Amino acid sequence: MDSVESQFSNEQVNINLLPDYQAVDFEAISIKKQTKSFIQIFIGFVLLLIGWGVLFYFAPPHWALYLALGVLLLIFGLAYLNAFLLQDKYGYVIRDKDLIYRRGYLVTKTTVIPFNRIQHVSISRGVLDKALGISTLKIFTAGGQGSDVNIPGLLPNLAVKLKEAVAKKLAIEENE
Repeated sequence: MDSVESQFSNEQVNINLLPDYQAVDFEAISIKKQTKSFIQIFIGFVLLLIGWGVLFYFAPPHWALYLALGVLLLIFGLAYLNAFLLQDKYGYVIRDKDLIYRRGYLVTKTTVIPFNRIQHVSISRGVLDKALGISTLKIFTAGGQGSDVNIPGLLPNLAVKLKEAVAKKLAIEENE
């Protein structure tokens, strides 16, 4: 029993000696991500506005219809503001041992993924992504369902470079 206990070590870590993940320079994503968000919001707004117009045409005029229009304008105005403010808050960085992804302005969420947890990486491009010339890098980790991190708004050649860089890091991790 003593030999097992003497082999086991679980030393306390001095928190002040840990590296500061926020001290890195985050890379920004393409402004085309904001354009994509604006287009998606506009399409949703137009569809709901058409629905409101049909309702207004067939229903007798009522104050509730005008209130609904006001709420609709407010919601989509806030959605545009959200897309505008969010653009500068997206960021990513690849370090020696991990990948860091940051997003959010009111509540900032930062995800640090060690390379030894990454299972695979893929690139996805929807119809709007292809039209705007952007891609999303999807990172899948062990034990996760679906992709754990999606880095949107990357130029296609950059997404491929990042995927290859992560693949190289994964190969190095496997050989160590």
